[in-house]
Amino acid sequence: MKKLLLSGLFGVLAFALSASAQSNDSSKVVKVSIQPEASSTTEQKSFTITLEISKGWHVYANPVGNPDLASVQTNISVKSEGTTLPAKVTYPAGMLVQDAIVGNYSTYEGTVKIKVTAPLPRNQGQAPEVVVKYQACNEKSCLAPAVANLKLP
Repeated sequence: MKKLLLSGLFGVLAFALSASAQSNDSSKVVKVSIQPEASSTTEQKSFTITLEISKGWHVYANPVGNPDLASVQTNISVKSEGTTLPAKVTYPAGMLVQDAIVGNYSTYEGTVKIKVTAPLPRNQGQAPEVVVKYQACNEKSCLAPAVANLKLP
């Protein structure tokens, strides 16, 4: 009986920790939106991704400028039916952070606009998907990385 009770308690605890971790990802402090550009054609789509980062938080720029942080730098890709399209992404310059422990790196804060141009595949069944990956941190901690999946307008 004791064994069953402990097993159930551990199961509830694991579920609570899992739910807590999912609710504390970077999407809680970063709003991601997409806006089409007038320069789009039938063969390519131009659009802007906007990151609205809550005060006191930052995301890692692209390029981040530190190989140890490359896996968490902001990244945008465009996919159509499982295939990554050769999109041209123009990331703005980040703000340089000088850190004696981690090394120098670049971040984005506030509102950040990222320009993207992607070819439109012929005979596509569904609208291409824009995938935005990022991680938010403040001076004390980092939230779990987040992924925003947006439909190309």
